[in-house]
Amino acid sequence: MKYVKPITSLYEHIVSLAQNNPESIALIGCDEEGKAEQQINYEQLKEKIGQAGSWLIKLGLKEGDVLGLAMSNSVELLIVSWAAWSLGIITTPLDLKRDTLEQHQYKLEISKAKLLAAGKGIDKESFKVKVVEFEPEESGSVEWKKDISHQALILFTSGTTSKPKGAQLSLENLIANADCIKDWFKITGSDRFLVNLPLHHINSTSFCLATLLAEASIAIPPKYSNSKFWQQLAMTEATFTSIVPTICFDQLDREKEFEKFKDKLNLNRIQVGSAPVVVSDVKKFMQKFGIPLYQGYGQTETALRVTGVPLDLDKKTYEELVDSNCIGKAMKFAEIEIMGNDGKSLDEGEEGELVIKGPIVMKGYLGNIEAFRNDYFLTGDIGYYKMINDEKYYFLKGRSKEIIIKGGINISPVAVEDKVKQLNKNIQQVFVVGVPERRYGEEVAAVVCLKEGGTLTAIKNDIIHTKTLSEYEKPRYIVAMDADKIPLTSTGKVQRSVLKKMDLRYEPIYWLGSSKEHVFIILSSYQTYFVKQALDLYNYCWDPLVISMPLFRKHVDNGVVIAAVDRTDKVCGLITFLRTHLTEEQLSEVTYDDLTGKQTLETNDSEGKVIVCTSICSDNYKSEPVPEAGNAEIDKAKEYLEQDPVYKFHEKAKGGMKEGAKLIKLLPGARPEDKRAAGYNMLMKYPEIKDDVKVNFSGSSSVATQLIEAVMMFSQQLSIKDVYVFSRPIEMAKHFSK
Repeated sequence: MKYVKPITSLYEHIVSLAQNNPESIALIGCDEEGKAEQQINYEQLKEKIGQAGSWLIKLGLKEGDVLGLAMSNSVELLIVSWAAWSLGIITTPLDLKRDTLEQHQYKLEISKAKLLAAGKGIDKESFKVKVVEFEPEESGSVEWKKDISHQALILFTSGTTSKPKGAQLSLENLIANADCIKDWFKITGSDRFLVNLPLHHINSTSFCLATLLAEASIAIPPKYSNSKFWQQLAMTEATFTSIVPTICFDQLDREKEFEKFKDKLNLNRIQVGSAPVVVSDVKKFMQKFGIPLYQGYGQTETALRVTGVPLDLDKKTYEELVDSNCIGKAMKFAEIEIMGNDGKSLDEGEEGELVIKGPIVMKGYLGNIEAFRNDYFLTGDIGYYKMINDEKYYFLKGRSKEIIIKGGINISPVAVEDKVKQLNKNIQQVFVVGVPERRYGEEVAAVVCLKEGGTLTAIKNDIIHTKTLSEYEKPRYIVAMDADKIPLTSTGKVQRSVLKKMDLRYEPIYWLGSSKEHVFIILSSYQTYFVKQALDLYNYCWDPLVISMPLFRKHVDNGVVIAAVDRTDKVCGLITFLRTHLTEEQLSEVTYDDLTGKQTLETNDSEGKVIVCTSICSDNYKSEPVPEAGNAEIDKAKEYLEQDPVYKFHEKAKGGMKEGAKLIKLLPGARPEDKRAAGYNMLMKYPEIKDDVKVNFSGSSSVATQLIEAVMMFSQQLSIKDVYVFSRPIEMAKHFSK
């Protein structure tokens, strides 16, 4: 199809929308439940773009300058971005959730950002560049760009190098792709798009522009919510959205939420892509919810979609394409070839690399990293095409690049390898690959070559506790391999694609073992599905001493939280503990807040030789009203203690040991706010865990017993002999209230 620019000026397009449809809704800012907090029509959008433009000029920014963006999904983020692009200012958005500070600094440095526009709550002192908060100015005289050929956006995508690569996208790239999406997904002025993915991701960026080109409206909640996905769609009256396969997987267990809101839904189609799609999940989704999913393919470097499954196919053809995991046919402005190693185009059915050219393809990477051959962008993806109804339809076979795609997020193996290798002196070499994982598509796995004396157990512990890797990047599986078995090229470069296919017996890093009923995992804060359940159970068991999600995430990030998960992925119990160098005498003198750092668990020492359990709960617990305690003097409290169910629980032998825990000291006033225990804590110690005793799960014991046994196993793996519990006599107040 002959290419014609869809529009010639972004600002003038917005002005024309304001003239033609001033009262039509353009943007809706909503809360996590989908309730509208702010509505902006096209007339107001024009004004707000003008105010943002004046603010950018007042900051001293001019055409060609780079503005970093540290803002969460919001109406303001779109307005600032569109205003900047309309002035010829280039934006570099940061990933606030997954990137470390070091990664933020690198992106700002290499993109030569002049300023960083940040949302509220950002630590301004952490950044080397000047940080400003968005403060709209009165619209003044602004010279808007009358073209779209200039650079507009730098997005970073992981490559086969250790540092992320900055893709330089022009406004024309973005607009051309958005126009392709508009036509492909049949977006009209009556549509409403719900933003589910972060706006630092090319997916949401291009879908928002496609919606703008169609004179439709955009609803923006602060973030994707697993539990509120259907509620947000219903409350915002969205007609379509775009998701990654992980969201599709998440919602398969959300039928109750769907049933609650299905009568309020206007949703009629969903786009899925940005990571390998699991066919079985897509089919289950459509069977359960009756809403069609349409797969699209593309990359950051192509401003998003280059292929898509058409929306107007007959039912039989559509179902056949879904079954075969087809990525669709080429978009109108994408020229696609299947290229062989010799650079020549291949015929139908022949496998080669997908290569792309056209107005949607980026100018190149920062630093002029090689990315093109014969003017075609090299995707690094292997595939083929097949003629269907006299048109080319494309199919992917796999990635030739070594990127790990986890839940739609690209992870660089080399970047992870560099950081893992620095964790332990006994690592000779480490190679990271992606392994298949049910929910995220791929998970990070580490193949480690050990030096003499090195152990996987020690390296697992280092990975769990390191702060140098984001939680999303941390390997979840590990295996040891002799260095001479690593597949290498003739030049000594590791062949990760070969390594990935080898039949290796990976050990789960965060998996401690399983009993007949439960699997025991160490929680990570990115496992939102389990973390939410764990917090709900914690607050049920500890009511009224409930804690917030941010504080519970500190438990998970700073300390160690083991969850007992049943075969239906339900969290049935959890135990929290920390490691310390405190002596028994010192532990006998601390308060609960002292020990736990006011429940942040920032007191955890990953090198500590003593383990102290600070909370335990299970779904067998039956909550009762908190009684008013009578006179719980220390002598009377000691007399009562042997009647207390928690004391008796710890006193019983566990894990194959001959004895249970012994009381070290009863601690009055150690936690005054714990009214059930009349402010008391009790320090107890389990028998020393010796190397010649194999700790195991007791036969038909309770989940609470098995959680203690899981802690013992963790201790034994790390050769930690001393396990304490800083527990509470739960019925102390009840006893003295009689």
